Amino acid sequence: MPEPLPPVARRLAWLHFWNDFTLDFITPLLPTGVGVAWLGVMEGVADAVGQALKLVTGRASDRTGKRVRWVVAGYSANALFRPLAAIGMLVVWPWWIVCCRIADRVGKGLRSSASDALVADWVAPEQRPWAYSMMRTYDHCGATVGALTAAGVAWYVGEHLHLNLGWAVLSLVVPMVAMLALGAGLRDQPDAARAAAQAPPGWWPREPLVRRPLLIITIASIGARVSPLLVLVQVAGWTDASMTDGGAWRPWQICLAWAALNLAQTIASAWAAWFADRLGPHRLLLVGWGVGAVVFTALAWSTGAWALVAGLAWGIVGGLTEGAEKAWLVSVAAPNERATTFGALALLTAGAALIGSSGCGLGLSAVGPLIFLAPAVAMTVGAIGVARTPRRAAGL
Repeated sequence: MPEPLPPVARRLAWLHFWNDFTLDFITPLLPTGVGVAWLGVMEGVADAVGQALKLVTGRASDRTGKRVRWVVAGYSANALFRPLAAIGMLVVWPWWIVCCRIADRVGKGLRSSASDALVADWVAPEQRPWAYSMMRTYDHCGATVGALTAAGVAWYVGEHLHLNLGWAVLSLVVPMVAMLALGAGLRDQPDAARAAAQAPPGWWPREPLVRRPLLIITIASIGARVSPLLVLVQVAGWTDASMTDGGAWRPWQICLAWAALNLAQTIASAWAAWFADRLGPHRLLLVGWGVGAVVFTALAWSTGAWALVAGLAWGIVGGLTEGAEKAWLVSVAAPNERATTFGALALLTAGAALIGSSGCGLGLSAVGPLIFLAPAVAMTVGAIGVARTPRRAAGL
């Protein structure tokens, strides 16, 4: 068994839990207010805005050694804008929901690079793969509970048509207050301030060894960063025309499927550290992206129960690879450029996510599920890139 994580890392893990509880309570309800054609655009733009911020906040964090201020600022933005999405649901303003979603991702952009670097600051090098996998496990566990709660609420509202899901979204104020209380107990690692004095100038990591991993992860992310919502609407059989009558599945069934997807990711994340210890993060990415390419190919041709199997398989792939990306990068990044490196990753994958999610969202409406062959190709290229990476750039 690994040594227990430091208190700051454990507090961050619980922040991950409650953050994803609230996020994944509202996420599976979004297709009821935003059409499929624009779902991918909304997710791609929202993710791109948030990811682009990570480079700026990451570099600012490295230059001062102050991580906590960015983490608290980001979670505060989430606490404000997620409950505000209820207004758009109550008065049927899709544009309001889209704006709140983008603003929510701004919060993620403020905190994510600093949060990942804070974990690396407090955790010993040999524990980092396990620590990042643990963060993702808490993420997905919170997401599973949130989605199950949303399924129960959506079922209840469906039985009582005079009620509106917007009121349930407004209740997210309660767990968001709990998140702010957890954030108030975070502390910066004292050594981070001393390392900050030696941080190099500029807005991009200077360590040559990070260049190849950044490029490979970016290419694969055209597929790996496709919004799971698009996988969900494909599995559920939702189309723009079906939005008015609830689609092939009812909203509570969509929420239940979202919970199943996150449960698959939770289990995979819990095992990811075990695989990363034995294979190394880069080899785990090779396997994960290769399987991901197969899953997307299956989604392009599957219907009915087979589509559901492919969707769950996609959740497993995501759970295995998310922590491995960060563990690979932190193994080759300079200590005084950790947050900057995570910010660079975020900026590059923002473009990849915008291409992948927007392309698949519009493509689902225009050409159907065959559009999923495009992300399959991207993940195949990424897997080939990992296989050809020299040992030093792989952190070996």
